[in-house]
Amino acid sequence: MTTVKWLLAGAGDIANSRVAPALCEAGDSELVAICDPVREKADALAARMGVGTVYYDFEQALAETTADTVYIATPHHLHVDMCLDTLAANKHLLCEKPLGIDGAECLKLLRAVRESDRITCCSNYRLFTNQFKTTYRMIQDGEIGDLVGGWAHDEERYYNPGNTPFRKDLGMSPILCYGFYLINISQALFGMPCAVFSQMTSFNCDNKPDYDIDDLENIILRYPGGQQFSIIINNTANAPLRHAYQFYGSKGRIYWPHCPPHFTLPIQKVTKQGGGELPDSYSGDQPGVRPNWHLAMIEDFVHAVQTNTDPICTIESAVKTAVITDAIVKASETGQVQPIVWED
Repeated sequence: MTTVKWLLAGAGDIANSRVAPALCEAGDSELVAICDPVREKADALAARMGVGTVYYDFEQALAETTADTVYIATPHHLHVDMCLDTLAANKHLLCEKPLGIDGAECLKLLRAVRESDRITCCSNYRLFTNQFKTTYRMIQDGEIGDLVGGWAHDEERYYNPGNTPFRKDLGMSPILCYGFYLINISQALFGMPCAVFSQMTSFNCDNKPDYDIDDLENIILRYPGGQQFSIIINNTANAPLRHAYQFYGSKGRIYWPHCPPHFTLPIQKVTKQGGGELPDSYSGDQPGVRPNWHLAMIEDFVHAVQTNTDPICTIESAVKTAVITDAIVKASETGQVQPIVWED
């Protein structure tokens, strides 16, 4: 099979911890070049991964690299422009989440994607976890009856290893950084919501400078059949992390007491006949030992390139997430339920 050759744009935390190792470990995948404007970061990652070609300018990298595919792992506000440049250079594209900082720029990218014959993807590795795959199968098989609702609760200290200012214009809002996964998972299970109500507040409990993001967010998504999905994101307190999901059906529910990426433990099925852990619903070799979450996603993308098919995580799905996010923000600003409109 054809080997996919990668240019990795960005040498920050996610590139070091997951992306570069996954690009090197996946079958039929070769990391041939790294690009980052910070020379020390680019050189260090290239040395660690044994990559001989390093660039410090993305335009030069696109023009000179032998890579046929680009992985974009740069600051959020740079994503869309770099994606557009990648497609213009006739390269396949995989972009880290969030795809962009608002729906308008993401829709601009979607138009370019639809005009291109390149394979494109926006990261949501959580769709590849056994926790999600087991949940999806159980819902599709009717094991908890008809899906009617659910919730996702994410309480954690804001992880910001790059010390990026906590500003909305830099794409640092928790609804983008953390909410992307939760909204995107709900899309995969419920479909596209039709309306949303939300309340979001900025407390800045640590009195950080240059800070305008909302750090406590309560969201209710409503779907055409009346189903509801609630999301709470709390980045205000230095308290023990809590990351849990629950999905309700007409005959039972599925509970994730400890969610990826922080945990890899079995999920639970609860019905009137009883409940308990589903032993094979964790990811990795054994419960509690976290795998490289990006590896399965990279393998899926490589297969998509080789077979000229869509990957599981599509750009269109990520653009839908951005459109939903815009409505969430507007609902909080206006204090009113906002419609969510998607036109194919």
